[in-house]
Amino acid sequence: MTTQPKQNQSTLILLLLLLITSLGVNIYQYNSHSTTVVNHGMVVDSLDNAIVNIDRELEGVSLELEKYRGIAGNLDTLLNDATDKLAAQEATIKKLRSTEKNSSKLNKALNAKLDELYKLRDEYLEKIDILLAENQALKNENAALTSSVNDLNDQKNLLEGKVLKASQLKVEYVKMGSFKKKGNGKYSESVLAKRTNKIDACFTIMDNKIAPAGDKMAYLVITAPNGKPLLGFTKAEFKSSEGQTVFATATQKVNYNGEKQDLCLAYENDERILESGTYTIEIYMEGSLVHQSAYILR
Repeated sequence: MTTQPKQNQSTLILLLLLLITSLGVNIYQYNSHSTTVVNHGMVVDSLDNAIVNIDRELEGVSLELEKYRGIAGNLDTLLNDATDKLAAQEATIKKLRSTEKNSSKLNKALNAKLDELYKLRDEYLEKIDILLAENQALKNENAALTSSVNDLNDQKNLLEGKVLKASQLKVEYVKMGSFKKKGNGKYSESVLAKRTNKIDACFTIMDNKIAPAGDKMAYLVITAPNGKPLLGFTKAEFKSSEGQTVFATATQKVNYNGEKQDLCLAYENDERILESGTYTIEIYMEGSLVHQSAYILR
């Protein structure tokens, strides 16, 4: 009678132990499964981040380098090389993403490629910096050379201007006169416009040792009170040193040898057509105005 209760008690203990063991196994399996799910989720999230990062950096590096294009030819050559390498990197990454099925391995490989991309960017930025510095140095040298050449040209032009000014012929001792023509063909002085047939200007071309010897053109321009030039028989015209066309009252070629020369130029007309008033007298040598004054006829 006492043996049966003991057997029942042993069986109960055994069942209890089996239940506890089963419960422990279930808890372990659950925790293990949960850890696997969490770990898998972390791997997936990390892979997604890697994909997003590498896509973003591929575009970002390309844009960052391209903003230096067009500055210089040697820089564009460098950028073309960088573009080729970026294209090769992009092709490698695309192939890796399509062939590698293991998420963990793919994530690791993409992060490695991302590091390579950063390294490539920094390498080309360093090269760009060096080229830009070299180009700037060349520009500074060219600017200095250009400035030096401009200074030399300015000095040359200044000297040429001084020589040209010094070689310009001058006239002095200008004497004006107005005359009436008598019946015998001779002239006598007159100050009345209605009786005047001739106005002349006599002057001295001054000596100039710098001016080259040779034929020189002297021009007399007399402008009437109405603003119109008095024209001689030849109706000559010439270009002034300012580039304007000027109608000359009288002209004469002078063989200049560097010494003083006296010269007279005149307006003549058998008809007495002059009006009273102030006449402007201008003398030009070789197109340059060298004398200007006023003369009055009553």
